[in-house]
Amino acid sequence: MNRIFVNKYLLFKEQDSQSTLLLLLFVLFPFTALFPHAHLFAALFVLLFWAVLLWRGEREACAFGGDVILYSLFLSFSLSGCILPSARWETLLSACLRLSYFLPLLFHRRMQKGMWIFSLFGGVLGLLALLSLAFGYGKAGYDDPSLFPTLSRASFPFGNPNILAAFLLPPTLLSLRDATPPTGVRPLSLLSFLLGSAGIAASYSRGALVALFLAALFLLIRRFGAWRTLLSLFAFLPLVLLLLPSGIASRLSSLLSPDTSVLYRFSLWRSVFRLPPSTLLFGIGEGKEALLLTLSPVLSAGLLKVEHTHSLYLHLLLSTGVFGFLLFSLLILRALVFGKDDGVRAGLLALLLFGIFDDPLYSGQTEVLFWFLLGISAKKDGFSSLRS
Repeated sequence: MNRIFVNKYLLFKEQDSQSTLLLLLFVLFPFTALFPHAHLFAALFVLLFWAVLLWRGEREACAFGGDVILYSLFLSFSLSGCILPSARWETLLSACLRLSYFLPLLFHRRMQKGMWIFSLFGGVLGLLALLSLAFGYGKAGYDDPSLFPTLSRASFPFGNPNILAAFLLPPTLLSLRDATPPTGVRPLSLLSFLLGSAGIAASYSRGALVALFLAALFLLIRRFGAWRTLLSLFAFLPLVLLLLPSGIASRLSSLLSPDTSVLYRFSLWRSVFRLPPSTLLFGIGEGKEALLLTLSPVLSAGLLKVEHTHSLYLHLLLSTGVFGFLLFSLLILRALVFGKDDGVRAGLLALLLFGIFDDPLYSGQTEVLFWFLLGISAKKDGFSSLRS
């Protein structure tokens, strides 16, 4: 009897410590963006979790299947940029961030609780975004001043409104999953979804707003069926449009008339496809220096400064080459088709849609979140083994 009691006590202690680790990962990690070298701090955070989990012996051997092999091959192609002096350190740093893919496979208990905490934290982060905007701490200068001369956008704690919006997408959709049947209607999750959505709206990110709508539509269709969801959408759409703040409506309507930020992206993408085929075949590695050095001979007129590709897909095509990009595409296809959790699939889909016009891998915090969600989809049983 005493032995059984001790074993149960140790099990509870182990689960409590896992909950603490998950709390640190999901709640404290986004604020590493406030440090001067945010990418480096994000990578150190991931390596620290790796070290702690391996030291504790956390592993789930049954979860290591074909997806993990594919991802390991993709990671190998990601490391090819290390041979180029202009991309060596940035490529190593990015590889450290991409190790976050394996973290869900090491957390073999309490993952469902951790994701629920993360979804609620999305609501807290959305509330902080609204408060920062209300108290005059919004960011300006991210838009065409001729169209939006007075636009102020929420960006806390990332300093960039588009990154804030990208980070809010997955927890907001996880909250929607938890707030709808068959999970059961949870008022706290519903409030978190509304606050997360409001935080995305406060960022005024057009790509994130469109991604949120389409990914939420995917999730609701999975939950309620296509006809019921579409009929409800048509019934409530006039009310939504009526209540939509004029600033958001104006921002979304600008999609139909490309402004300077959209035209800048088109010029940048045309420049990428002027590169020699061999460059796209083998990749150039990571980092702004490697990108600018490669694009300088083919840049369109007026493009003097290039921070990143403003496209998830062009980023991976340029950095890992054609073979790495094909492996990534296969991983994404498997995650969206065979993923066990609709909330995780919706979060991934939202980041992929956002990635058409922007790059969630531009920030270390959103990059870790992206690969972490992809890693969850590699678990053979999803959350089923964690619900006891």
